[in-house]
Amino acid sequence: MKNLKNGISALLVLTFTFSYAQEKIKLNHDHSKMEMKQTPLEFSNENLANAYEHYEHIKNDLVGSNPGDAQKGAVMLNEALEKVEGSDAALVASQKIASSDNLDRQRKTFSDLSNEMENLLRGTITSGKLYKDFCPMALKGGAYWLSAIEDIRNPYYGAKMLSCGKVTEVLEK
Repeated sequence: MKNLKNGISALLVLTFTFSYAQEKIKLNHDHSKMEMKQTPLEFSNENLANAYEHYEHIKNDLVGSNPGDAQKGAVMLNEALEKVEGSDAALVASQKIASSDNLDRQRKTFSDLSNEMENLLRGTITSGKLYKDFCPMALKGGAYWLSAIEDIRNPYYGAKMLSCGKVTEVLEK
């Protein structure tokens, strides 16, 4: 009986400890606790706004190292870019991401997509800020990306080097 009581006590302690540890992990991973300095971003053209929304989808999926979701986002971006005048180069890059499930290839092509999206979006912001970020280590020479938040979330390395990079320019009205 004494061994049973000791066993139950040990089990309760382990259960409490495990529950506490799980709760602590959840708190540390709660994205609502992360400080994301985002202001509403608006563009002069609804089609460009829609395209940027899908670009962000791809970027966030690359940050999370989710090639399948990045592919889906690129398919949606393809549809949006078809409605944007002068978006041929961005569409080619987006189509390459949509046709590949290889994360490294997607990240390499994302650099081209980011450059082309910047060309399309520059001068069209009517409200908010768009951050042009740069990682000097990406793609063996550095690569840029666009973000609606000031905090660095690196799409080229994901969790390996999540905050590697810096804001090089703020695009705004």
